[in-house]
Amino acid sequence: MLNQSFYFEEINTKIGNIFILENQKGICVVSPLKDKRVKKIKIELNPIQGLVYYKKIKLNIIRFLDQKEKLFKFPIDFIYGTNFQISVWKQLIKIPYGSFSTYSSIASKIKNMNAIRAVGNAVGKNPVMIFVPCHRVLTKSGNLGGYAWGVSLKKKLLDIENTKRDG
Repeated sequence: MLNQSFYFEEINTKIGNIFILENQKGICVVSPLKDKRVKKIKIELNPIQGLVYYKKIKLNIIRFLDQKEKLFKFPIDFIYGTNFQISVWKQLIKIPYGSFSTYSSIASKIKNMNAIRAVGNAVGKNPVMIFVPCHRVLTKSGNLGGYAWGVSLKKKLLDIENTKRDG
């Protein structure tokens, strides 16, 4: 990771300011600018301002949040996280737009039904909001459950996607 160059951008959206971090392999972080991890990332990785590889992500996020376009597929480079967390995040990517999954369903897909709580913790540490759609994970009963950046933001994202749910 030390030999890589990182680039970042901060964009203003209808859900607040968003921080984007990339490298040549993909998108590494998409999170609210106020996320405490952003300051740490800026110190540890010393990224250069201005996206170089995936500039289209800025407009895509804004247009997605305005319900004017679907999300593009960008390569994701998980530079943080354990193997377990990354396996959970890769399952999140498979949840279709406008749908949802549950923590227990994800535990089942990674073939570890004893890890439902650990799945929840991994979902909460997802560094790439929206594109790794942790907001699409609900409780087994269909309730929203938690969200690392606040349940009201989770609800907004689900509403933008017109996600059908019971809770």
